[in-house]
Amino acid sequence: MLRDYIILTWLAWIAIYDIKHYLIRNIDLLAVLLLLTPNIRFSYKYALLNISIYLTINLLVKGKIGAGDIKLSFICGLLISSYFQLFNALSVTWIIGGFYAIFFRQSAVAFAPFMIFGTYLARIF
Repeated sequence: MLRDYIILTWLAWIAIYDIKHYLIRNIDLLAVLLLLTPNIRFSYKYALLNISIYLTINLLVKGKIGAGDIKLSFICGLLISSYFQLFNALSVTWIIGGFYAIFFRQSAVAFAPFMIFGTYLARIF
C-alpha cells in the first residue's frame, strides 16, 4: 500500500515536471521502475505491447512523440493487468490528450499527465 502511494506520488512528480519543462527525466523513470520491480503482479507483456504501440505511432508521426513518453509507456504498461485495461488506458490517454491539443493548440503537449491519468483511470475501472 505504501509502495503504491510512493509510485503514484512519483508519477505525479513526473507529470508536473513534464508540464513545466516538457521533459521526462530518466532518473525519475528509473526510480519508478525500481519501485515496481518487487511487484510480481504486473506483466511484462502489457508493457512490451504498450511500448510497441507508442514506438509504432512515433514512426507514423515521424518522431513527434518524445523519447521520455515512449519510456514512460513501458512503465505505464507494467501497471496494467489485462488487455482490456490496456485498451482503456490508451483510449483515455489519446482522447483526453487529443482534446487538450485541439483546444489549446500548442506546438508541444506534455503527454505524461495524460498517460498517467489514463493508466490509473483504467486500473480503477
